[in-house]
Amino acid sequence: MKETDRVMPSGDDRKRSFVLVPLTGIYLLAMLVTLTDLGGSFPFMGRLYSGDKAEELIFANCIISLYLIVGILKRQRLTLWLLIAYNFIASASGMANLLMLPLQQVVTSTGALVPDYGYRITAFSVFLLFLLLNVFLYFHRDRFDNKSIYLW
Repeated sequence: MKETDRVMPSGDDRKRSFVLVPLTGIYLLAMLVTLTDLGGSFPFMGRLYSGDKAEELIFANCIISLYLIVGILKRQRLTLWLLIAYNFIASASGMANLLMLPLQQVVTSTGALVPDYGYRITAFSVFLLFLLLNVFLYFHRDRFDNKSIYLW
């Protein structure tokens, strides 16, 4: 086989995969952080769940995150729109938790002593992070070029 017969990946394909690597890392980290809540209470859409209901929500969130991670790695077009929907739901849940949950209830359930301003700044920062991720996804939507709806 000659050196010229080998198919070399173009620079554009390499660039495509490197842009999605940090995105994969963000969702993997988010899944691991969600798993650390296992056994504790879980805030979602302005309510604080505990016990079996919290474990079910954490499990569902981790399964969805795992699907999204694999979809990012496969550059699936459907995953792009699911990521955007997931980010909107997560940001809406964060804002609902910030506005509807009493701070003392959150601090008591987590067992951590967090100042009022620290919790509010963190919750608002997470809200902004999800919105910025949606902007990033929208501008890099051409990177998701796999039109198959299946992950295999």
